[in-house]
Amino acid sequence: MSIPDIVAAVVTVLRADAGVEIDRVYYAELPHSEHAKMPRKNVVLRKAGGFASDLARVRYQHQRIDVFCYGETPFEAAELELAVYDALKQMVPHTVGTCRIWDAEVSSGAIDLREQETQWPLVFRSYVIAAAEVAVA
Repeated sequence: MSIPDIVAAVVTVLRADAGVEIDRVYYAELPHSEHAKMPRKNVVLRKAGGFASDLARVRYQHQRIDVFCYGETPFEAAELELAVYDALKQMVPHTVGTCRIWDAEVSSGAIDLREQETQWPLVFRSYVIAAAEVAVA
């Protein structure tokens, strides 16, 4: 049995969303090829600890993810974060590859930050994604 990768599915969803307007949405970290072009609009999704659900034998899970939205300026990072927020809040149940996603629930407010080492502007927010724990056809 293969458990679908929820974060990879959400990356696919955001890359395809017209409101997000960029396809530079990455899993876990920015690729090294992006570093020389920064700061600019990019989104990075990472698995986050904390909230977990165990519904006995029900093959259903909640995956907490952290979303980092970068921009050339703090305002640009905030605009991108709002586009991602809207895309995830409006997400309806659907299947991405073999991953069945039911919804995305906001888990924290947005936080304006700067990347510690590089000082790139970013806005951070957490979500909980509800999805099937088994692959679907």
